[in-house]
Amino acid sequence: MEGQGPEHSSARLERFLQLSDDDCTYLPGEELGSSATETPEEIMTRQLFNINWIVCNPTTPANMFHLLRRQILMPFRKPLVVMTPKSLLRHPEARSSFDEISTGTSFQPVIGDITADSKSVKKVILCSGKVYYDLVVQRAERKLDDTIAVIRVEQLCPFPYNLVAEEVRKYPNVKLLMWVQEEHKNQGGFHFVRERIALSLHKHIDDIAYGGRATSASPATGSKLIYQKEFNQMMETAMGLE
Repeated sequence: MEGQGPEHSSARLERFLQLSDDDCTYLPGEELGSSATETPEEIMTRQLFNINWIVCNPTTPANMFHLLRRQILMPFRKPLVVMTPKSLLRHPEARSSFDEISTGTSFQPVIGDITADSKSVKKVILCSGKVYYDLVVQRAERKLDDTIAVIRVEQLCPFPYNLVAEEVRKYPNVKLLMWVQEEHKNQGGFHFVRERIALSLHKHIDDIAYGGRATSASPATGSKLIYQKEFNQMMETAMGLE
């Protein structure tokens, strides 16, 4: 969502997700006939093998590197759809150290929040893509670093159920769980991820709050003034604790 008008502000993430055959009626590893001894890595490999294609939205150079490397090294071939805006090519915070691509590192389908204190966090935000950088700036400006945790879902399809659950459960005192996206409510990943997040955490789908723009027929208004107004409203919702 770059705010430059409809033709420059959406790769139609929702359409790629709608065309995936990711099944959200059961948790991977718990379906009939699966092995009870599977590791999270083995479960993810099986998900990748069974899916019709992979949809990712990486936020760091290291994760982009590992994503492309994994694509080449996988023993089977599946199409890979990568959502990434041009603005991340020049974003000052979208950077990685060489340690993140050294021996022993790999692609992270989910990136947890290493700054938030697990016991003091009252709200967990799940997001995907460059909106993460906007969220952490707003969080710091409002001095909510110890109150709100921001978790990045770098791989949307196949959905990393177990990894999402593992990250969210690090915060035992959470009262609000929210998905935040730049796209309008009827676009982006919201309608794809909310039932999958609920399944991951054994919650009702209505327990997953939405933070973002209202529904719209157009990806972007083409008006900087309206775009900024929508952005401000989105950040107010995302940073709210009720």
